Parts: sequence; C-alpha cells; structure tokens
Amino acid sequence: MQIWPWHHYFYYIYPPGAYMREDMKTLIADTFSRLLEKENIDKITVKRLIEECHISRQTFYYHFKDIMDVLEWAFGRSAMEMARRSLKEENHREAIKVFVSFVKTHRNKLRRLQYSKNWNQIERLFLKSTVLFLEQIMKEKFPDLKITYENRNVLLNFYACGMAGILLAYTGEEEEEDEKFISQIDWIISRTMIRE
Repeated sequence: MQIWPWHHYFYYIYPPGAYMREDMKTLIADTFSRLLEKENIDKITVKRLIEECHISRQTFYYHFKDIMDVLEWAFGRSAMEMARRSLKEENHREAIKVFVSFVKTHRNKLRRLQYSKNWNQIERLFLKSTVLFLEQIMKEKFPDLKITYENRNVLLNFYACGMAGILLAYTGEEEEEDEKFISQIDWIISRTMIRE
C-alpha cells in the first residue's frame, strides 16, 4: 500500500477550488514573507515556495503568476492593513505610530527589497497606504473644503511622498527615537496640511 505525504491527502480531499482561495493565498504569501526575512528575493523561487508550503505547482499557479505577483500581493495586503489600522486610531499621533511600527517590523524585508527591480512597486503600495491615511485626515478636518479633484490629488500626493519617503528611510532603534520621530511627523502634518 502506497503511503502519501500528508499534503497529498490534503490535496486529494480539498482539490483546487475547494480550499478557500484567500486562505491558500495567505499561506503562500506568509511563507514568502518568512523566507524574505532571511534571504534575498532572487533566492526565493516558485519551486522553493511549493516545497515550503507543501502544495503542488498547479496550486501555486492557480493563485499567483510568479514570485513578483506574490511579492506585490503580500506587501499590498500588509500595507492596506496598516492603513486600516491607522484610520481606527483615536488621533493622528497614534496613527503615525502604526506606520512607524510597520516600517520597523518589516525593516529587514524592506532593506532586502530596496535595491531590487521591484522597489518601485513597493514604494507605490506604501505611498497608496499613506494617501489613504492623509485623505481621511483631510475629510475629518475639512469636510466642506472647496478644492478641485486635481488639486486635492496633488496635495495628498505631495504630503504622502514626503511622509512615505522619511518613513522608509527611518533607521531609529530605540523607543525614545521613535517618539521623537513620530512627534516630528505629527508636527509637520498638524502645522501645515491640516492647519485651520
């Protein structure tokens, strides 16, 4: 009698499509993120992910086109979650803490990706999250602000690029450094963008 590895039984019981799509995507993305903590992206192959996740090649390609697709989905999910968490905070300072915490938590991955050909994608995703946060501030502070759609986008992107840039470049290690850095960003936003 042939004994199959456990993941073969799993694949037999839950064929492609039966297992929740998002759960499988999450498994692959989380495994990718774990590997990225320890090694450069060019060493993470589809074959490696398949082995680490105990899935078939068919299952991988059902959910993702390639490694870059995994990268974009994984980072995009994390960046959007960061934006959602920041919008739930009681004040701007606590919301900025969420961004700083994200950068510190993912520092190793961000450093590994910084000089890769996909860095522009990562910056765009981070920028998108920052725009969402600043857009919420604008809506709360100036619900009746008279501004054209084009000018609004320029304003949001101007501040988002500045905030995202200094966050991604931040290298502070101590909590005291974090607090000072957060205060500086909060001061800039409070005294300029949302000044009454």
